[in-house]
Amino acid sequence: ELGTLIKQINAKLVGHFRYYGVTDNSNGIHTFGYCVRRKLFEILNRRSQKKSLTWEGFAKLTDRFPLAKARIYVNIYG
Repeated sequence: ELGTLIKQINAKLVGHFRYYGVTDNSNGIHTFGYCVRRKLFEILNRRSQKKSLTWEGFAKLTDRFPLAKARIYVNIYG
């Protein structure tokens, strides 16, 4: 089920963001989050022989099942 898949992805994303989310690594974790979104779109598009999902449809899907946002968890300067 899609809801279960998104929960698992979010758990992995949050773990990654908590580990790597230090002050000067915001570009890296945002890039990682973007790559995960692209890969999820690619995987969901493989479910049939034709392209069944557009970026607009994917945006609606992520509105319903939001993915975790990249954020800085540790400020090393303060």
